[in-house]
Amino acid sequence: MLDPLHTNQLPAKVKSNKLMNDADLARLKARVVGRVRKLDSRLSHHLSATITEKAFYAFALYSIFACGIILTKYPEWFHVFYTAMFVLLMPVRFYTYFKMSFQYFLADLCYFINMLLLLYIWVFPQSRHLYMTLFSFSFGTLSWAVITWRNSLVLHSIEKTTSSFIHIMPPVTLFAITHQISPEFKLDRFPGAAAVAGSHWHVTRSLFYTSLYYLVWQSFYHYFITVKKADKIKAGKRVTSFEWLRKKHAHSKLGMAINSLPEPLPVFAFMFIQYFYQISTMVFVPLWFRSDWLCAGFLTFIFIWASFNGATYYIDVFGNRLEKEVARLEKEIMELQEESTWKLETKSQNMKF
Repeated sequence: MLDPLHTNQLPAKVKSNKLMNDADLARLKARVVGRVRKLDSRLSHHLSATITEKAFYAFALYSIFACGIILTKYPEWFHVFYTAMFVLLMPVRFYTYFKMSFQYFLADLCYFINMLLLLYIWVFPQSRHLYMTLFSFSFGTLSWAVITWRNSLVLHSIEKTTSSFIHIMPPVTLFAITHQISPEFKLDRFPGAAAVAGSHWHVTRSLFYTSLYYLVWQSFYHYFITVKKADKIKAGKRVTSFEWLRKKHAHSKLGMAINSLPEPLPVFAFMFIQYFYQISTMVFVPLWFRSDWLCAGFLTFIFIWASFNGATYYIDVFGNRLEKEVARLEKEIMELQEESTWKLETKSQNMKF
């Protein structure tokens, strides 16, 4: 028979146990709500666009629209359009790269080619060898870099759009000079291009010119950066494209072979590999020079590739972020539920004793 005292205390214990369960449930719900709010905050931070990004998206989209109109209707003004875009975008690139200690990237070949193009347009338009060099570099190295470096046309991002600009706009500008403007205007404004247009494309001559300019760029680059700034690079205070590639491909066969060489041989190995890569990208340049249709088709291919990379960024990157955040929330909720269950079981066992 039950003890009367024990019988009278039983409802109170059951009630107390129920209150404890309700309290634990309330705490669990509060913690889950807190985690959901944190998830919402993180997603809002990643997925929402700032006013600057919205404004730049509109600017970038209109720039593409204007580019098409000028290229087809007013091609004699396209070099001016390219210059204006360069003047607008490059100060931002210089500021952000210096702020992040990435300024040595500004000495890479793509920037060197853009500066050469500006010199050709505004200072040396009569230079035949400079025109041939720029046409080879632009439709070779710069264009194929969109594929090898995965340039993405992400219109809300100033950084990614600028990277696409410095690789795509030089060949488009040279397409306008080579195939779009009238012969009379070309002879008057760009006599160097007009002189080459009146003859066949000389492959050996173009390879000689591009090799010469490549040697000049590499000499200045390695002297002023690799040698003069070696201490900062080794200390990790500055990053170069060479050091970035060494780390990225450190576990590949080619990367391990280059990194196993004694200093300073890795630099020379990288220089020669890069040189032969540049030459290999120029195989089809004579075709782009002779045919405006083939040239336009190649530019279309490069633009679509950059656009596809941009779509991949928008869909895959943002989509993966959302999936990761939701998976993290599910894991946190499961941990909270397990923790709450363990506490309830512990309390129940203590009450029995």
